[in-house]
Amino acid sequence: MVAGLVLMGNQMQVFASEAYQTLYDVPPQEREDYTVITELLGVYEVCEGDSLWSISEKLLGDGREYPQLARQNAAIITNPDVIYPQMCLQVSRDVYVRKRTGVNGISTPEYRFGTPDGWRFGFLESGGVYANCALMGDGFADVICLLRDKEQAGVEALSDWEKSKQTIETYVRDNYAGQISNLAFYDYQSADGRMLHLFTYVYTIDGADYGYRGKLDVHVCQGICQTEHIQAEFTGMDTEEGIQDIVLYMLASFEEFPGAVSVNGYNVSIGPAEPWALPGICNSFAWVDQYYDTVFCEIAEKEKPAEEKTARKRILGL
Repeated sequence: MVAGLVLMGNQMQVFASEAYQTLYDVPPQEREDYTVITELLGVYEVCEGDSLWSISEKLLGDGREYPQLARQNAAIITNPDVIYPQMCLQVSRDVYVRKRTGVNGISTPEYRFGTPDGWRFGFLESGGVYANCALMGDGFADVICLLRDKEQAGVEALSDWEKSKQTIETYVRDNYAGQISNLAFYDYQSADGRMLHLFTYVYTIDGADYGYRGKLDVHVCQGICQTEHIQAEFTGMDTEEGIQDIVLYMLASFEEFPGAVSVNGYNVSIGPAEPWALPGICNSFAWVDQYYDTVFCEIAEKEKPAEEKTARKRILGL
């Protein structure tokens, strides 16, 4: 069993993991247990026949949330019942993320962040591919961590995130066509104005490359944020949907303590670090590809039938 994956004969089976959920609505009496962040959904151009109710239903999942749209666009909406085609509305929604408690998470003198209850800290390694700070849940779910001092390359990549998105899309198209799919981006803002950037994708492992039948989809989410001195990146992997919720929880709970100067001495790193067009951001695509390739190569090698010895070898004890 490797990170929740079991190879039986020549078929692949996986154990599902339980997702840690973020919520879009919480009863008022429970909200003190949650951190509120804002998901930035972009700009919507009003079409003929639209109403705030229908737009809210389409974009926020509930027409009753239309007052939120009215508040967000108060500068151009004076009457929620009257909107016009070609009006451009800023759209966002509140997301409730459970607060870190004193019994879960990782804390140092420089920073801390939350982890789901019951997750284990460890070292993830296969061949020469490693992450020396990994969080492991039930089944297949893992999150690898990369914490380092904030550098100019990372600042530039996040300051023009729209350009960085285009760079990522081009990189995936040019290097992983057919292997990586469903690439999507999500942007959030914390109450203190900090930006949280996530992107998700599906990485497909073809069992035929390793002597097995079928394919295995791995859901991957990479989240990035910066504080005054630190850049934190969390990359989650699971065979079930839901890893995005866990990465968002860890990212939203990340906190730099006053007086922090450098975290490089903790050596929270992953490797190898594959160069690409965004030097300030971890290339999770290459890391995930190399990690699972070495995992399956090692398993396939172990699963090979033992070589039948000749009579001479048996007699000589070879």
